[in-house]
Amino acid sequence: MKREVFVVAVAAMLLVSGCYAQVGSVERRDGGVVYHIDSTLPVDYVEDMEWVLRYDNNDVEELRQRALTEDKECDVLFFGSSSIRLWRSLQEDMAPLKVVNRGYGGAQLRDIHYNYETVLADYRPRAFVFYCDNDLGGFGRDLYPTQLFDLYRLLVERLKGDYPDCPIYILSIKFNENRAHKREEHRLFNALMADYAEYTDGVTFVDVNTPLLNEDGSVNNGYFEQDLLHVNRKGYAVWTSVLKPMLIEELQR
Repeated sequence: MKREVFVVAVAAMLLVSGCYAQVGSVERRDGGVVYHIDSTLPVDYVEDMEWVLRYDNNDVEELRQRALTEDKECDVLFFGSSSIRLWRSLQEDMAPLKVVNRGYGGAQLRDIHYNYETVLADYRPRAFVFYCDNDLGGFGRDLYPTQLFDLYRLLVERLKGDYPDCPIYILSIKFNENRAHKREEHRLFNALMADYAEYTDGVTFVDVNTPLLNEDGSVNNGYFEQDLLHVNRKGYAVWTSVLKPMLIEELQR
């Protein structure tokens, strides 16, 4: 109960103050986490419903059509935003696992909840892998990290309710130069999700961010496309090296 109260209290504080917290350090104590708030940074957040109108884009329609003909049995269903959709070598990288890619461009957690039934359709996976970072994308209508954290938890609960035997792997938000001004928000969100997954059965938080960094913590742009936002083939190879052994170990049990 204390852990839930802490998260709610932080979320309330951030919403009232109109800013978000910059985490200076994280320490564990008595099985919990204490986040030390060093400073706050302003966030330009506009409460609107524009995202609702985004739900029926071309990528979502493609998912809808593919679901009519694709084999619904698979080992792993990958879904989320364009970092999943653009993983064109996914089937090759994850072989011999049978995988399905249900990512779509521009996806945000808000419209993924809206599109939940379309994205998952009636596929029957043995595990899920999820990535989405556009709610902290710097679009002027971003969520706060704590709001996004709650939407992730809601997604996990929906998945666990509908697919109680499927483990869920959540990929960390990757730092990148394109959205460098959002880095402290990404850092806070990753810290929250890592702690949540550690104490939540069936959920694994996969750090695919750190392997893309240089020793000094800066982003290694050699793993990114020219847009400095999406990972390239080398970046996906790194993600594969981190994620694939976890999936194979899980699914061979």
